[in-house]
Amino acid sequence: MIKKTNSIVEVDLSKLKNNLQVLLSNLDADTEVMAVVKADGYGHGAVEVASTLEPEVDAFAVNDLNEGIQLRKQGVAKPILVFEVPEKSTATQYRVHNLTATISAQEHFDWLPNGTSYHLNFDTGMGRMGFRPEEAQRISKIVKDYDNLFCTGIYSHFATADQPGSNFVSEQQKLFEQVIGYFPSELTTHVANTGASAFYSNNSFDMVRLGIGLYGYPPGETSIEGLAPIMQWKTRLVQIKSIVANTPVSYGATWKAPMDGYLGIIPVGYDDGLKRGLSGNVQIQINGSRYPLVGKVTMNYSMVFLGKDQFKPGTRVDLFYSDSDAWDWASKIDTIAYEILTSVNTKIPREYIL
Repeated sequence: MIKKTNSIVEVDLSKLKNNLQVLLSNLDADTEVMAVVKADGYGHGAVEVASTLEPEVDAFAVNDLNEGIQLRKQGVAKPILVFEVPEKSTATQYRVHNLTATISAQEHFDWLPNGTSYHLNFDTGMGRMGFRPEEAQRISKIVKDYDNLFCTGIYSHFATADQPGSNFVSEQQKLFEQVIGYFPSELTTHVANTGASAFYSNNSFDMVRLGIGLYGYPPGETSIEGLAPIMQWKTRLVQIKSIVANTPVSYGATWKAPMDGYLGIIPVGYDDGLKRGLSGNVQIQINGSRYPLVGKVTMNYSMVFLGKDQFKPGTRVDLFYSDSDAWDWASKIDTIAYEILTSVNTKIPREYIL
C-alpha cells in the first residue's frame, strides 16, 4: 500500500508513557495493566504503541485475531487477549501464535483446539457479548469438563464508567463479584477501563484495561488531569488563490467569502478522516494563527479562509493542535474522540517522536 503524502500524523511516545504513569497513579501498586491497542492502537499504530509500553504493562488487548498476529510477528511477547468472538475456521491460530481467546458462548468451547488459553466474558450490563451472570455456576462446571483448554481469566465491560457517579457501575461490579465467586481465585479478573480506574475505586480487581486514556483523552466529558493527546495531525497548503467578497465555496455554495481576501486549499478531506460534519465548525492553525475551515469538506480537499493573509504553497497547517484536538472535533459533531482518532486514514504516514 502506497502511503499518502498529503499530510502526516506525529505520535509522541514520550507522552504515551507519561499518560500511562498518570493512569497508574489512580491504581493500587499490585494492580496489573492490560493496554488496549485495538483498531491499530486507536489509530496511532498498534505495533509502535505496544512496543513502547511492553516494558511497563502486563498484557495487551486487541479486537481481532489478525491484530494479535501482527503484534506477535513484530516481536511483542506479553500476553495478548483477543476480544472478538472466535471463528471456528481460524481458531487454530490462537495456539499457533500464543494468543488468548475470548469465550462468550458455550459453542466456543468446542471450536478452540486443545491447549488454547482463554478468558471468559460475562455480560453484567453492557448488553453485548458474554454469558449472563446467572449462568456462572453452570459455566464453571463446563470449564472443568473442558480440561483440554486453559481458562486464565474472567472479564466483563462497564457500560457507564465514563460518567462519574453512575450507580450502574456499582450494580455491574456487584454482579461481577457474584460471577467470579464460582471460579478459582487464581484466575485473572478484570472489568475496569480508563473511566473506571480514574473515576471509581474498589473495582479494579486483578487487572485494569487502559485504552483511550493512554492516547491522552478521557472516555467521556469529564477530564482526567495530567493526560495529554499524543497525536498531532499536520498537512500543508497546496494552493492559495484570491477570492472576492460573496464568492461561494465548495459543494452547495453554502458559504460565501465575507470580504476580499485569500482562500487556502489543503489536500485533506473526509477520505482522510476529516469528517464532513466538521465543515465550517473548526479552525486550523498556520504559524500560530487560527483560520476557519469554510465550505463543505470534500472527499480529498478542504478550504480555509485566510482573510488578508497570504502564504506560500507548502506552508505547514496544523489540524490537531493544543486548542483543537480529537475531543474538540468530536464535541462539534456529537460523537466521541475514539471515532475521530480511528477515522484518521491509515494510509497517512505516522512518524514517532521518542
